[in-house]
Amino acid sequence: MIAQRFPQIKTMAWAASLVFLMTSGSLLSQEAEELQEKAIPTVADELDELEQRFYAIRQTEEEAGDVNGGAEDALRFYLDEESLHVLKQFSRIAERILKLESDAPQRGELAARLALRNQQFDEGFGRRFELLESRIAVKYEGLDALSGLDRALLRAQIDSMDEQRIRYLEYMINVVDVRAALNFPAGTLEQLANRSLLYYADERLGSLQLLKAQRQALQSRLKLASSDPSIQEALLRAEQLLALDVTWLGRIATQMQRVGLDTTRIKRAIIEEQTAISFEMVDLEVFNVVLDDIYSKLTRWFSTEGPDLVLRVLVFLGIVFLARVVSRAARRFAQRTLDKRPGGMSQLLRDVSVSMIGGGVMAAGFLVALSQMGISLAPMLAGLGVAGFILGFALQETLSNFAAGGMILAYRPFDVGDFIAVAGVEGTVRRMNLVSTTITTTDNKSLIVPNSKIWGDVIRNYTSQNIRRVDTEFCISYSDSIEQAEQVLTEVLAQIPEILPEPETVVRVHRHGESSIDFVVRPWVKTADYWPTYWTLHREVKLAFDRAGITIPFPQRDLHHFHHEPGNGTAAST
Repeated sequence: MIAQRFPQIKTMAWAASLVFLMTSGSLLSQEAEELQEKAIPTVADELDELEQRFYAIRQTEEEAGDVNGGAEDALRFYLDEESLHVLKQFSRIAERILKLESDAPQRGELAARLALRNQQFDEGFGRRFELLESRIAVKYEGLDALSGLDRALLRAQIDSMDEQRIRYLEYMINVVDVRAALNFPAGTLEQLANRSLLYYADERLGSLQLLKAQRQALQSRLKLASSDPSIQEALLRAEQLLALDVTWLGRIATQMQRVGLDTTRIKRAIIEEQTAISFEMVDLEVFNVVLDDIYSKLTRWFSTEGPDLVLRVLVFLGIVFLARVVSRAARRFAQRTLDKRPGGMSQLLRDVSVSMIGGGVMAAGFLVALSQMGISLAPMLAGLGVAGFILGFALQETLSNFAAGGMILAYRPFDVGDFIAVAGVEGTVRRMNLVSTTITTTDNKSLIVPNSKIWGDVIRNYTSQNIRRVDTEFCISYSDSIEQAEQVLTEVLAQIPEILPEPETVVRVHRHGESSIDFVVRPWVKTADYWPTYWTLHREVKLAFDRAGITIPFPQRDLHHFHHEPGNGTAAST
């Protein structure tokens, strides 16, 4: 009885016996082959088992009329699993019959025996499938009344029942295919499969569209309440259900193709939802439908949203243009206002202030233009704050230049037009911004120096004061008169008009050099007259010394050479 109920146990026992006999020797090989043939169930045996299982399902179903609640759900689920197994076994038996030789006497007999059960099988499996669909509908009705764990459990039960329903359809279509191969007349199972596939496809498509609408609504709500965990959980559940619907629609489309039904709608829905397009989902008809759908959506969008978009773009460009005009006007007004107070701030600060005023007006106008385009500024500003925090680490050197530029503007160590020496270069400051300073050297080279290099170094500003002292040194020979030299120098200084009377000019003996007496001459001049006075003073002193016969010595050294006269022991010098 156990072997008849579980033919797999019988097969494993005979297989073990076969292995033992094969190892015993060649004399038992014939007997092993006979045992192997007996271990394989015949088609007739499988037909007997199929009929027994089918009637056992019907008998159990009749005896379970008084079962209710959870026990009924468990029993119905078990009976559906048994029915699915019988359907699968029916297809396997039919395939085995097809593999028999066409002129084999058993083929016609077994096929006729199988055909006698068609009507009973169609009625039994059709009834079980319809009961499953009605139970699924009842479970869906009770889903809205539950929440929390109970709702999750019922949802899982519905998913498992939906899985049984799609398996029913797959196995029924397998049966339909093998029946057609055996030339069986079409029964009610074919009609039920076609009708159920179409209904199930519509149901899943409707569920997919509803879930997509729910997902869009949840995403909109999440933008307003991004920290709400209930919305996040609901959105995650909607994504999971959408993925499940897409999977079921793919299986439904496969079965609909097998029976020759149109799958264009299903494939289009799957393509729209999936991020990765499957090759099986794309054919010429679906491609044309998708293109037509895209074209219709674009046409509808341009007809409804196009005029508003064109208007918003025109308003955006108009506001940007107006902001540019106002920015230039603000620059000119700020420049004129600051020029009226030249002593109030440095030229550098005036230039940077004018630039910032114009840039601020332009930035404000651009933000207003974006708001007119329907772009929310709050998330953008928040994103700019986060981006600024990140860029602060990546652009530390640039930010240090900004900070140094701000310090230079605040403390004003130099101004535009000043001649400075800093960071190893000398030249006139031409322009400055918050990042760098442009310096033109005396040989007309433009050097762009980062502000951090300037602020971190010693700054020598040669033109920050109104007057400067011209420091020079002049030398006379030790044989010349100091009083005469002082008189000549004083006369030369008196002849140069750029030299200021105050502060007093210094003419003093500075040092006794190795070859000369050194004078320091330190007159004061206006800053703009520094170099002309410097060059004129050197020229006139040389000419005056020449007229007075005063020598400007050059470095010299006296050498004394001693040698001995041979024979007398005395030394002579030259």
